[in-house]
Amino acid sequence: MQTKYGIKIAARLSGLTPFVIRSWEKRYAVVEPERTDTNRRLYSNEDIELLRMLRLLTEAGYSIGSIAGMPSDALRLLLETTDERQRGHVSDDDLRSHAKLREELLERSKKLDGLGIERLLVEGSVRYSHRTLLESIIVPFMQDVGRSWQEGSLRIAHEHVASMAVSNVLTNLLFGTAVPPEAPILVVSTPQGQQHEIGALVAANMSLLAGWDVTWLGADLPAEEIAASARDLDASAVLLSIVYPPDDPHVRRELSSLANMLPDDTALLIGGHSAAGYAETILRSGAVLLDSVSDLWESLDRLQEQRGNCLQSI
Repeated sequence: MQTKYGIKIAARLSGLTPFVIRSWEKRYAVVEPERTDTNRRLYSNEDIELLRMLRLLTEAGYSIGSIAGMPSDALRLLLETTDERQRGHVSDDDLRSHAKLREELLERSKKLDGLGIERLLVEGSVRYSHRTLLESIIVPFMQDVGRSWQEGSLRIAHEHVASMAVSNVLTNLLFGTAVPPEAPILVVSTPQGQQHEIGALVAANMSLLAGWDVTWLGADLPAEEIAASARDLDASAVLLSIVYPPDDPHVRRELSSLANMLPDDTALLIGGHSAAGYAETILRSGAVLLDSVSDLWESLDRLQEQRGNCLQSI
């Protein structure tokens, strides 16, 4: 008797979120899981393998609509002929390629060449998956810029040019990526007094990859503006990034005000380099403190599942 798995296990084994699996089922009929008497989905090993192959191919750049109807044998053959680098497998060649691109980006920063930085990142977005570009190129590059500034090899002007170029690319990635029509809405910003936007934009792009419809409001917004936007959009969640400083009383007041102004069914997620400095305020207000990227993925996944359960009960 073949083992069957619930959607949480199927998601973990396939590398997809439960929300994406449900969306692909509804829109493209990629798999037809069995149902229990209580309408709970059950997935076979074949279902999970099919979902895994679809994920790898979409990460390589294929649209789900173009491959959803292909049989497993055809998908397997397509994977075999697809460049491993595009499929997200990090080989030694990939690591060297990532490091070389980051070195080139740092050189452009030293020359105050913002357009050159943007061009290299756009080229990188063609070569690599969206997630690889974020996690293996952009985030470590900005860390390199920060270290170089602290060591004195880059000035503030160099850091500003690099940040503006990266912000432009991250914003364009947000607006240039299609989302499922049923995707829950996430509003992303930074609180008033927080002008550093790179962390928020990276988190916004990661949320997009997790199957969310992301609205980027920009940085340094008052609590009432963020709350009003969340209400207008009927957002399922608000995500904030706090970078510096870790002990601003005004930011504490803004977080408390925002938590009070948001609808009861709108979750508030707060992360960033200095978020832990506001842990007491965050937790007291009922918001979720994100200590890592893994926390972000897990929180978004949990909110999607809760939303899916609510929709099924209607």
